[in-house]
Amino acid sequence: MKLSEEYSIKVAALQSAEHQLTVDLSKRITPDIWLDVLIYFEHNLEQSSAAALYDALFEKGTDFAVNVYLNEEDYTFFIDKIRTILERYAAINPHAWVELGLQHILCRRHVVEKEKASLYLKRGIDAGVEWARPLYLYYNYLGLLADIDRDIAKAELDALALGGYLWGIAYAAHIDVWTDKYEEVFDRIQLLKQSPERKILRHYYEALQFYYARKEDKSKRLEALEEGITMAESRYCRFVLNEIKRAEAASIGEQELLVPEYRELFEYGMMDAAVQIALIKLQALANNNQEKQDFEEPLWYLQKAYDYNNNYAGYRLACLYLYQEAVQDIEKGLSLLRLLDEKDGYVEAQVELAEILLEGRFLPRDEKLAFRRFSAMAEKNIAYAKLRMGNMVESGYDGVAPDYKTAFAYYQDAATDKLPQALYQVGRYLKYGIHGEEPDLAAALPYFEEAAGYNNATALTEMGLAAELKSEPDYKLAFDYFSRAAELGYPYAYYLKGIYLENDYHQSGAPQPKAAFTAFEIGADMQELNSIYELARCYRGGIGTEINLDRMIALYQQAAERNHVQALTDLGLCYEYGYGLNQDTFKAQENIKKAADLGFPYATYVLGRYYLTGLVQKDAAHGLQLLEEAAQKNVAEALLLLGDYFFFDYDQLEEYDKGFDYYTRAEKLGYLTEGIGMCYEFGIGVEAQPAKAFGYYKQAAERRNQEASYRLARCYYFGVGTEIDKAAAYGYFMEVAQQGNVYACYFVAVQLLEGDGIPMDLRDGVEWLMKAAEADHAEAQYKLANCYLMGDGVEENEDLALEWFERAADNGHEEAIRLTKKTRK
Repeated sequence: MKLSEEYSIKVAALQSAEHQLTVDLSKRITPDIWLDVLIYFEHNLEQSSAAALYDALFEKGTDFAVNVYLNEEDYTFFIDKIRTILERYAAINPHAWVELGLQHILCRRHVVEKEKASLYLKRGIDAGVEWARPLYLYYNYLGLLADIDRDIAKAELDALALGGYLWGIAYAAHIDVWTDKYEEVFDRIQLLKQSPERKILRHYYEALQFYYARKEDKSKRLEALEEGITMAESRYCRFVLNEIKRAEAASIGEQELLVPEYRELFEYGMMDAAVQIALIKLQALANNNQEKQDFEEPLWYLQKAYDYNNNYAGYRLACLYLYQEAVQDIEKGLSLLRLLDEKDGYVEAQVELAEILLEGRFLPRDEKLAFRRFSAMAEKNIAYAKLRMGNMVESGYDGVAPDYKTAFAYYQDAATDKLPQALYQVGRYLKYGIHGEEPDLAAALPYFEEAAGYNNATALTEMGLAAELKSEPDYKLAFDYFSRAAELGYPYAYYLKGIYLENDYHQSGAPQPKAAFTAFEIGADMQELNSIYELARCYRGGIGTEINLDRMIALYQQAAERNHVQALTDLGLCYEYGYGLNQDTFKAQENIKKAADLGFPYATYVLGRYYLTGLVQKDAAHGLQLLEEAAQKNVAEALLLLGDYFFFDYDQLEEYDKGFDYYTRAEKLGYLTEGIGMCYEFGIGVEAQPAKAFGYYKQAAERRNQEASYRLARCYYFGVGTEIDKAAAYGYFMEVAQQGNVYACYFVAVQLLEGDGIPMDLRDGVEWLMKAAEADHAEAQYKLANCYLMGDGVEENEDLALEWFERAADNGHEEAIRLTKKTRK
């Protein structure tokens, strides 16, 4: 049945005296009898009971629960009927003029009439309704009405407040509490607390809780909210208290327990409560398989809130239609955004449309139109639009070249409005001198710090990096900043956090490889490039997880596809050595060359090594050129290889002395091999200084350089640069022999066989001699032959002795050659 028909039937019943009203008006009128009370009110406007009926119908906010569920036709009848009745009653009770004004603005958007709302509010003012003018000024300030400039409206409201006018104080407080004048609000609103009017008391508690929110005094804020609910029946205080509970909820289940309270507040006409119900429902759907019917309830609440002029609800509704696959309706989503833009001037919708044009996702890409849209918003002092103009000008758009100075100016303009990302961008430009000025970290820091105060993740990260650069680096502080940025979901911060956890730079007590792995994994899931590479490294080295070469290769490839130079290099090396995949020297060179072409010095060194040694194609000249390029960029490995090239005379150039300079340059970078020690030992490129040679061998040996350990053992054995110490020599020879060094195997054998500085052990001596001999060490082969000949450590065996003499002779051992020739005669 249509509402108009139901209304007519109820009117007829009242007129025939069949309908009698028996309602306790001290209680809230429920929706099932509200219409009956309205009809009774309409037919008794001039009676003494009308005031109580009016209060029960409108002042207690019970009308919304009746009309919210009506279809459009019934709602139109409903609102027209109410407006007609209120206009009649306003002639008797002037307060109804204000209610009538509200019924023209706080209604569904298709029946909003702002001009009439202003007209009726002004009639209330003229009739002396005490709260009419403050309300009228407040609505003009908010933009709900457009009769007076907002600054003028605020000035007039301030004048009322300063004159001690309670309603002026109440509405001015709601504005000032969000400005830098909030400190003054507490004293001003104390007058409100003394008022016997419950409406004014509500304003007192609502302003008070905002004040304590600004003061970040949670306990007093909660106290104010509870009192506002108890003492003034403030529905807004109920809403805020529910919001606090929602923020503290540990799970979506706990949030869903708050829905009944939100729903009751929604039925009092609080559209923000409808939006919160929708958001909770959407959050509950986030991790589930989603079907279209799952979205019916949140869509309904958002639509209702939008119908009653909640623009944010319309914006969220549009985004669901655009981006949520289960309910996607691009035409409907774009239509909503256009309505919000053209009819309501809603900034979020305007921004979204500009971003859509910039991205070219639902509309043809049009950077020029997007820039014009942002420019129009910037003229209205929308800080985000200035930021995006800066982004576009910095990157260059629609064929226009980047202009860093202009971009910087846009960022500065946006930063004056304290937009966190704009503050960060100004800091970035100052730190790196992007706008053509000298880099100035000191000037950048205040911007980073202010943006970080708003929990801007990129700024927090910059503050962490700055902490590393202090004269006395503060790695604990840096880690704290990186951790906070990571908690805010900044992918790069997860990479930095992982590096700290792995290496314990922040001195927590011990490295945390598992936590580092987790941080890299989260960053990699966010497609953060450095994290992808570091995760591959974890799988390679078993850092915080099991070694998994398949995952390592997959991640290297993923990062390499995005031109991560270290990933390209490591992938190339894996191809070179057949580590984790099939050996492929061509693919090795392909990946290394790509990394080198991207400017990675270490890859330039590896590519130089490839050409020098002919991994794919030998080109010594080109290899040397690449190695020199890498050496100029302080790649120590390139310096060491160049040192070896000249010292060991790879290409018979006889330019041995050049090796010393390369070894010295590498040593200054903290890299040592046996090379520099050999230069000092043999006087190659420098005057022979055995003691220095010994010192360098020892340093390099301590860094686990095998050849240096072998040379150090020789120093102890022969007394080069130090006193002879055969026991120490044996220790180093043994250490290196166990790593497969053939020459060390020979010396271990000799010392064991001769008891030279250690107890004699013929059997063990022969075993080590055998290892060296089998590796074609001529002297070892000759000595082993003698062992077989004399039965030292083995049974005598002339045949084996002869065999080893011959093998030694084949390897150029002169005495073996002489002996075997004699034997053959």
